[in-house]
Amino acid sequence: MKDVDNDVYYGVKPLLKKERIYSFWDILLATGAWSIATWCYVQGGQIAELLGFKEGLISTICGIVLAGVIVYLTVIIPTRHGIDIWIYLRAVFGNIGVSIIALLCLAGIMGYFAINADIFASSFMNLLGYAGVSISTSWTPWIATTSVLIGMMIALKGPMAVKTSTRIMVPCLLAIGVFIVFTVFSHFSFSDLASMDPLVSGKSANTVDYMLVTEWNIAFVLAWFCSLGVLARLVKTERASYWGHMAGFSGIMAMFICIGIMTALAMYAATGTISHDPTDWLVELGGPALGSISLIFIIIANITTQGVGVYSFAVSTKVMKPDLKFSIITIFWSGWTILLIFWGGIWEYYEVLLAVLGTISGSACALILADFYIVRKQKFSMRGLYQIDNSTVYKYTKGFNIPAFISFALGIFSYFLVYDPINAVPRSDLFQYTTATGLCMLVCSVTYILLSKIKPLNNYLRKDVKEEDIKEDIKKSS
Repeated sequence: MKDVDNDVYYGVKPLLKKERIYSFWDILLATGAWSIATWCYVQGGQIAELLGFKEGLISTICGIVLAGVIVYLTVIIPTRHGIDIWIYLRAVFGNIGVSIIALLCLAGIMGYFAINADIFASSFMNLLGYAGVSISTSWTPWIATTSVLIGMMIALKGPMAVKTSTRIMVPCLLAIGVFIVFTVFSHFSFSDLASMDPLVSGKSANTVDYMLVTEWNIAFVLAWFCSLGVLARLVKTERASYWGHMAGFSGIMAMFICIGIMTALAMYAATGTISHDPTDWLVELGGPALGSISLIFIIIANITTQGVGVYSFAVSTKVMKPDLKFSIITIFWSGWTILLIFWGGIWEYYEVLLAVLGTISGSACALILADFYIVRKQKFSMRGLYQIDNSTVYKYTKGFNIPAFISFALGIFSYFLVYDPINAVPRSDLFQYTTATGLCMLVCSVTYILLSKIKPLNNYLRKDVKEEDIKEDIKKSS
């Protein structure tokens, strides 16, 4: 690949419109590849513990679509200007502060890739079991590591490799989703599924159960906030970007989480076993032949997902230190995922993982929307974003935007004020009206907007207001 391509596709330089390579269908398939990944089944299994089939479907579809309508407004920025979302967040958090937020988000999201790799290992070991080969569970982390390493090799090939692999695999994996649905309904009728009680509570859901699931689903959508820039900047039009993300990250994601809910309930009804692992469901409900075929596709899906994810996060990481080599960052995040695999605690602390991603990503998302659409009115200095030395208008106070961090802290405080993520229980009745992440985002954005109304703070935030520079920057990015 030519040097300019390396700078554009593996770095942080803005993409011109003529350099965009993704259409609506390309971004739909790329985001859909993540939405089909097995962590959606894990999320569905988690929901089935509190809600039955009908309640789970309604709560999931409504929660994820409504969250997506708000969250995906952020992709307008990278698509319009050809920059990663984390580049713009220099204007929100400051040229140094953004690195701290990015590191926290990216380190947390890799927990899902550890889950993804564990299920890859489970699928592989179940296939060997069908062939009469028994392997000790001590091999699980080592087999899971192979998924990470193969995905890393795909990521190192860049966006064209990601685009090609998703075009082939996503339609096939959608067919597997249809197969899973068909298999479940071959064992149970809709009325059978609708009459099933939640796996843990064993009774009809109450308001608290509904809102807990809504909280989990909002946090699940927000978990992917840190990846919304690197692919969005490759899309040719803003409309294609917004609706492609909505259809992929909200539409397809909600669909596969619902499949997870349904299959977890069916698995329990058939065997009396509670499991969040889709490989258990496929083996039990699909039988040896069809189960094996499904497991093969699950294996390939998880490898593809590793490749898409690591590429995206490696490019996003360059916002912290642009001169880092793409290959080094890719290896670093792959190594971090492997460490999480061998630690093995992600499954046990799944609710905590959702809480971490919900608070950090929710606050960052709320701030970027408030900053871009309300405080700056969609005008900013492109040159300021790329001047990360002491001369930048986004240095603020020693590299930190104080009003943004005050808003960020108050948002997180409000989150823990109404919700205990360790025990997954509300601390206040307010949770039933706002959820914890919803309240966190509301407090964060409103605080930031109110602070921006104070004249000295408005001047502090809007040092980048130079109309002629802004017009020139926008013209160049187009």
